[in-house]
Amino acid sequence: MELQTNDATYVTRKLLNPEDPDDVWYYFEKPGYGWINPLHDIPLYVDKQRGILNMIVEIPRWTNAKLELKSAEPLAPIVQDTKNGKRRYVHNVYPYKGYIWNYGCFPQTWEDPSQVHMETGALGDGDPLDVCEIGTSIAKVGEIKQVKVLGVLGMIDSGEMDWKIVAIDIHDRLADELNDVDDLYRMLPGLQHATFSWFRTYKIPDGKKENLFAFREEIQSRSYAMEIVEECHKSWRKLVTGRVTHPNHNCLNTTLESSFSPYRCSVEEADKLIRAYQSSIEEAKNPKMETKLIRNQSLAEITKEDADTHMEENGAATRQLLTIKRFCTQQQRQFPHGSNDLALLMSEMGVAFKCIAAYVKDRPLIKLYDMQRYADFQIYSSLASSGLCCLIYSTFSKDFLSLDKNIPAGNYVVVYTPLCGIMGGSLGSIFSVYYRKSSSGKEGDTSDLLQRTGFDQVAAGYCLYSSSIVFTFSIGFGVHIFGLDIVSGHFVVAHPHVHIPERGPLYSVDTQVISKAVDGVDTFIANIEKDTSRHFRYEDCIVANFHKILSQGGILMLPGPRKENLANFLGEAAPFAFLARQAGGRASVGRRPVLELSAWSLEMCVPLFIGSKQDVDEVERHVLGHPVVEKTVMGATVMYEI
Repeated sequence: MELQTNDATYVTRKLLNPEDPDDVWYYFEKPGYGWINPLHDIPLYVDKQRGILNMIVEIPRWTNAKLELKSAEPLAPIVQDTKNGKRRYVHNVYPYKGYIWNYGCFPQTWEDPSQVHMETGALGDGDPLDVCEIGTSIAKVGEIKQVKVLGVLGMIDSGEMDWKIVAIDIHDRLADELNDVDDLYRMLPGLQHATFSWFRTYKIPDGKKENLFAFREEIQSRSYAMEIVEECHKSWRKLVTGRVTHPNHNCLNTTLESSFSPYRCSVEEADKLIRAYQSSIEEAKNPKMETKLIRNQSLAEITKEDADTHMEENGAATRQLLTIKRFCTQQQRQFPHGSNDLALLMSEMGVAFKCIAAYVKDRPLIKLYDMQRYADFQIYSSLASSGLCCLIYSTFSKDFLSLDKNIPAGNYVVVYTPLCGIMGGSLGSIFSVYYRKSSSGKEGDTSDLLQRTGFDQVAAGYCLYSSSIVFTFSIGFGVHIFGLDIVSGHFVVAHPHVHIPERGPLYSVDTQVISKAVDGVDTFIANIEKDTSRHFRYEDCIVANFHKILSQGGILMLPGPRKENLANFLGEAAPFAFLARQAGGRASVGRRPVLELSAWSLEMCVPLFIGSKQDVDEVERHVLGHPVVEKTVMGATVMYEI
C-alpha cells in the first residue's frame, strides 16, 4: 500500500493489484484517526461565510482516465470506471488533451434523482455535485483542495440535471482576482466557450448525442451556484440520515455522530473492510491449488473439478463460486448493456426467496393460502423498499401494490407470482421485470405493463423450493441457476449459461386435460408416449415442471382449454418464455410464439408449450400444420454456452 499526502488533514492510500498494475483503488485516511469515507466524512464547508469549500479531485487536468469515487462501495474509494470489462478513458476533444480542468466533486452533496429542479424541469442524476477547478496547477488523484465557487453551468445529460460547478483553488495565483462569473470573462475570456464545447461534444466519439444545457448556455453567477450547493447539501443530509436511500450510494462513515447518521461504523470495522479487500487481492495472486474437503466448508469455497481436470488423490481443485451480486457484476463487465440496478434487483429477490424458503421449511403443516400470503408479503416488502421499482403487480393480490413513499421511485416494473404448487410437494415463485415506459421520477401506471409484448421483458426468473432451493434467472445474457448454500446462507452459482437441448427426453402435461385440448395436441402426445426414449414427469407445480425441462430438455404443456389448465400470461407464460429463449429453447401458444403476445388484461391466460426447440416446433406442426418462424427483435439478446 502506497501513501500519498494530500495536505495536513487527509492522506490517500493506494491499494495496488500486483496482477494488474492499472487496477488501483484510492482509499482515504485522516492521520491520527483512521479510515474515512471521503463523500461523507470530509466536510463540505471549510469557511461557509467566506464561501470556501473542500473539493475532492478525481481526475487531474490533461489526463484521460475516467476515475471516480465508487460511491456504492464501502468507504467510496476512487477507482477507474469500467465498461464491457474495459477501463474507460475520455476521448480528446480537439484541440484539448483529456480533461481541461482538475475535475472532481464536492463531499457531502447529492443531486437527488427524485427531485425536479423547478427552473429546468429535470431530475438530479443521483451523484455528488461535480466541480471543475480552473486553477493553473495540475492536481493529484485524491487531492483535497480548498476552493471558492465562481459559477455554475446547468448541463442536462440524458434528461437528467448534471450541475457543473466552476471553482478555483484559493491558493492559486489567480484566486484573488477571480470572485464571480464576470471575472471569468475578464481574466479567462476563452474559458466559457472551451468548457461548453468540451461538455457538449466529449461523448460523441462513443456514439452518443450531444449534451444539452439550460440557461441559454451561460455560466450562472456565484450566488446562484451557492444556492445549488446548499440544495445538494440538504439532499445529502436526507441520504446520510436514512430518510431516503439510493442503490448507488453506500453511506458507511466513521466520523458522523451516530445520532445523526445510522450508517456510522468504527474505525476498526473500516480497517477490517480494507484488510478484507487486500486479502482478496492476495488470494487472487496466490490461489490455493489443493485443499481437503472438510465438513463445514461452504459451497462458496468448494466445487467439483471440471470434467477434463485430473484430480489428485486426497485433493480437490477449488475455486470460489460466485454470489448473485458478484456474478451479475461480471456479466455487466462483459456486456455493454448490463445494468447494476438489475443486479441489485436480483439480489433483493434472492433475499425474499431465502425468507420464504426458511418459512416453508419451518412450517410444513401450514395451509397453502397462508403460505402464499407470507410469500406475497416478503417479495412485496423487498421490492417496495428497494428504490428500484416504479410499479409492482402481484398475481396473488391481483392488484398493483403501493411503493414506499419515503423512497424515490425506480424504473422497473415487476410482476410476480408469490407461490404456486402444493404443500408437502414442490413450491415455486416466479417473477418478470420490464423497464418503464412512463416518465421517470414517479410511480408507474398500467401503460408500463399492459399491451407490452413478452419481448419487452428485461429480466425474469423463478425460485424452486424442493429438496434443494434453486434460484434461476436471466438479465438478458443467458440463464443461470443458483443454489442456496446452507453454510454461507448465500445463493451461489451452480450452473451458469444453461442450454436447453434441441430435443429432450422429458415431457410434462396433466394427462386429465389431454382429451379436451386443441386439435393436434392429443396426436402429438400419443406419438411421444410411443417413444421409449421419452419419459413422463409431472408435478402439481409449474415451476418444478419447467425446471426439469430447462435442466434436461423436453417439453412442458399447459394446453387448456379451461383457465386452470392455462398459464397466466404476465405471471407465468411470459417470464418462462423469456427464460426459454435465453437458454436456446422456445415457447408457443400453439399458433404463435408467446413473446410476441401482449396482455390485454392483468388476468389474461394462454396455452403454453415450452421447452426444447424441436419439440415445440413439432407441436406447432400438429396444431398449425407448420412451425412458426419467430421474429427477430431489435435488442433482444440470446446468450448461452454449450
